Amino acid sequence: MKAEALVLSAIFAVLLMLVPVAGGGLGLSWDAINHHIYLGWVADRARFDLDIWPAATQSFQFPYLYWPAYKLYSSGASAMEAGIALAALQCICVPAVWVLARVCIPDRSWFGTGMRAIAMGMAFASSVVLSMFNTTANDLVSAIPLIWAIALVSTNLLEDKKPRRSLVLCMAVGLLCGASVAFKLSNGPIAVSVPLLFLIKVDGRRLTAALTAYVAMIAGFGLAYAPWGLELAHRFGNPVFPHFDSFLGGAAP
Repeated sequence: MKAEALVLSAIFAVLLMLVPVAGGGLGLSWDAINHHIYLGWVADRARFDLDIWPAATQSFQFPYLYWPAYKLYSSGASAMEAGIALAALQCICVPAVWVLARVCIPDRSWFGTGMRAIAMGMAFASSVVLSMFNTTANDLVSAIPLIWAIALVSTNLLEDKKPRRSLVLCMAVGLLCGASVAFKLSNGPIAVSVPLLFLIKVDGRRLTAALTAYVAMIAGFGLAYAPWGLELAHRFGNPVFPHFDSFLGGAAP
């Protein structure tokens, strides 16, 4: 199965990296011009003492996932080079999709391999997903920890694990979910539901597993969001300015 995972993941990663090639290189959308490149610049150096509301509320989004696009732009990379590089980054999700396919189709025959390959193809066949491989958007990158969390918690349904391994699995799932929320707050509704999948498997540790994942999720969010949250808190008085400012207080200096 390990060989299959490597081969199918490599094949789909190459195919997905060819998406920007087929399109003639990375495309610059309105969002890229409006705030994607700027946020990458902010990741390099916070500019709140120089720029006032340059991209409206989007100026305060978590900026670090946009840093690769900014660095490629500022280094003079061509549209083709930038497209392939950013597509390769997004392909980190491909092995997780194979894991999900294996959970759904555990058959170890060649037929099972073929079905898993078809399942992976269907997973990436959406025009919304494919469009991510030809833009500077960070939606898929921010979702990668969440996809991996769902893949890992799904393996809990497939095979029994020793208590120590189960604890590591619960913590990993929670940390990944928390990181995904830090990357993009809109991932929250899905992320908070992922640990509930531990409750599906019938054993005496299922509630403990879910609670462990939730504790780890809080820690994962805090660790991932801390650099940006502390920067915003220092500048504006709350860690998510200007979002929820009426609830958290604080104001721009």
